[in-house]
Amino acid sequence: MRAPLLVGWLAFALLAWGASPSHFWLDSGEIGAAGLDLGVAHPPGAPGLLPLLRLATLLPLGSLGFRMALVSAALGAVAVGLVVAMLQRRGAGWALSSIMGLWVLSGLTFGRQARVVEIYALAAVLLLVTLWGLDPVVDGERRTGRRLLAVAAATWAAWCFGDLRLALGPLLLVAWIRAWRDRAAWARWAPPVAAMASLVILALPLASVGAPEVDWGDPDTLAAWVDHLAARSIREAYADQILPASASLWWLEAGAFVERLAEDLGAPGMVVAGVGLVLLWRRGPSDELDPDDEGSSTRRVALAMAWLFGVEAFYAIGINPMGGEDRQTGLVLAPLAALVVGEVARRWMRGRRRMRWAVLPLLSAVLVLPPALVGLPDVAVTRSWAPHAWTRGALAQLPPGTLLLTQSDDLAAGTLSASMLEGARPDVISVPAQHLYRPTPEAAAADPRRAAIWEAAHRGHGEAERIEAAIAAHRGPVALESPRTGLFGAVQWRPQAGWVPLGIGGPPSMLERLPPARTPPEEVEHWLVRLPAHEDRQRLAGALSGWARVRARDDGALPLAAATLELVLARVDERHVSAIVALAALADGMGHPAKAIALTRAALELEPGRPAALTNLALYLSRDPATRAEARAVAERAVSLRPWRADGWRRLAQVLESEGDVEGARRASERAAAASDRP
Repeated sequence: MRAPLLVGWLAFALLAWGASPSHFWLDSGEIGAAGLDLGVAHPPGAPGLLPLLRLATLLPLGSLGFRMALVSAALGAVAVGLVVAMLQRRGAGWALSSIMGLWVLSGLTFGRQARVVEIYALAAVLLLVTLWGLDPVVDGERRTGRRLLAVAAATWAAWCFGDLRLALGPLLLVAWIRAWRDRAAWARWAPPVAAMASLVILALPLASVGAPEVDWGDPDTLAAWVDHLAARSIREAYADQILPASASLWWLEAGAFVERLAEDLGAPGMVVAGVGLVLLWRRGPSDELDPDDEGSSTRRVALAMAWLFGVEAFYAIGINPMGGEDRQTGLVLAPLAALVVGEVARRWMRGRRRMRWAVLPLLSAVLVLPPALVGLPDVAVTRSWAPHAWTRGALAQLPPGTLLLTQSDDLAAGTLSASMLEGARPDVISVPAQHLYRPTPEAAAADPRRAAIWEAAHRGHGEAERIEAAIAAHRGPVALESPRTGLFGAVQWRPQAGWVPLGIGGPPSMLERLPPARTPPEEVEHWLVRLPAHEDRQRLAGALSGWARVRARDDGALPLAAATLELVLARVDERHVSAIVALAALADGMGHPAKAIALTRAALELEPGRPAALTNLALYLSRDPATRAEARAVAERAVSLRPWRADGWRRLAQVLESEGDVEGARRASERAAAASDRP
């Protein structure tokens, strides 16, 4: 046990050193607030994790957000230790097993999710505990207990994670059927153990009935409980992106998945893992460590690992492609690859002991170094205070008693974390604008101000009407965040004048009210020192790009908007696709079509499937008879990638009309109308 413990403690020290000092971007603030409140996080809720987060707050060490991030670090360390322990149990030496553990630790996705307040490190632990318990080399005396532990871990994992629900459910069922047929002792106890492990889901309704501040979905009825566990609201919100509607989009998402996997494993490591899986299958049906009972042949192990790899890849490409960019998929692939490569390397070196001192350093350099070069710089991202500063900047600019209608996960979760973990701005009413369709939360119903907002929103039909109704129900300042940008528009009710606009702002200090906001160059200099990492600066680039797009609606402000976008690309993020696309549109509007085409092509090189870039490029190219054929191909690609979007079909209709294809333009217009009519 020395190597697993030593490597595990080393992993914990490294992960804790890079842990987020407060809440991180995206959902981290919401999960932390739910943990402190013992509430209900977003579907499926990761039942059982939130008490661990609450327990971590008792540590007298750093901020509450940092203490909760240590839970992810501890889970990540356990996952690394389990990889080392499983390989050692199969006969691998301490050096080889430690190299495999460090390989897992060096991956970008694994390291990122194990350093912030998130749920995904728990997924790795539950998967590895399942494999640890089902491992064929477990001896007879311990087999029953280990198998039942695997059943409990797999059951918990299935309730918490959609990918593990798909991956471990069939795997465990096949193992149980074989064990039942062979009359193994653990098969009789597996159903009641699975039933007892399922009791973890009672944490959701039990938390909800207490009316916590964070009560996502209010799952205190059977229907709401089932919907929450099945993540129905998320599946409906992303229905168009789940199981992509075109082969082109499948191919695009597959390419993005391979790129992320190459970063996590290293390009050489990805090849070695694939070869290792084939060699594990071709090795033969027996090994001196594998007992003959329970179907524990090497080929069955290889088949199980191939199944897990395949399900995880399918989930990342076809079911949750929207989570790939944020590193919310693929985390468990690194531990699986380490187990496969470690086992194949162990067998190869079994009869070549004299070569191990040459092979092990080479293996370490080939496997660990490439992903480490990508993953280690990410420590600066997770150690940054930027999410905290961004949220505080947003709250600091709001007048007393403001209704803040958020749209981005960054600000919605950030303000929740600031309010609950730090007691910031209790006078501000923060509501995710896209959630106004939900029933009034019990915590909101107890507050007359918030209850009036929700009740008014429920009288509206559609998101726009609900937002307008919520604004009308609040007699005070209102700040509205534009989706994905951090951009603010604000209004305030004044008795003599009615609704008075307070202006439009960019990043969280650029709201144009008294005193006047800083100019864009001043804003960039103000925020660059607070946003040290590229991941942080993407938010600033998005906010300034949104501000420039709003300014561009005024023809007289086109030069200012273009200068702002050029400033973003020069000083903030030279690869920010949204800024490039917006600058191209402004160049086209100011009479520079060649520049617009060149910039849009550059944006598509960075993000080949960007919808706005495709439709804009089709428009620019359609004006020249020499490039209309290419314009048609670009427009057709836009609709083939996302056939549910009306803007793509409208652009195709325009291009076809410019070519004189009246019938084709009519059909495309009909498709655009049908897409617009969709709920």
